[in-house]
Amino acid sequence: MSTLQPHVTFHGVCRDALGFYSHALSGEIRTLSTFNDSPVEFPEHLLSRVMHAEFASPEVQFFASDGLDDSLAQGSGDVAFHVRFEDEKRQNEVFMALSEMGQIVMPLDYTFWKVRFGMVTDKYGIRWMLSCPAEHVDIYTQTT
Repeated sequence: MSTLQPHVTFHGVCRDALGFYSHALSGEIRTLSTFNDSPVEFPEHLLSRVMHAEFASPEVQFFASDGLDDSLAQGSGDVAFHVRFEDEKRQNEVFMALSEMGQIVMPLDYTFWKVRFGMVTDKYGIRWMLSCPAEHVDIYTQTT
């Protein structure tokens, strides 16, 4: 079953925000990785920032990051819709439909975190992140 999950970008204050939500919502940070954890090289100033986190409480679940965009004010959070698919064909259909008259931010591709992932901003300015499990793929050798 596909699911929709909010993704909040906190622009530099993700750790602080997650700490706040952990207390306020009696929740927990389930995963947290930094840009330094990635095999992809990023500029030095980004390495300690949160690349991806998962937060969960009894009532709320969301993904979070600090993002890459330094043009926005620190802490000016924005939201993207993250949809998890079980089927790559359906993921591709939805990605292509959302990109009509929109902008592909990151084409669908296999990632080091073992999902097929892509980002698109639709014609209404809504950012979509689409992922599908891809554990059968080794992205470093591109074998299935």
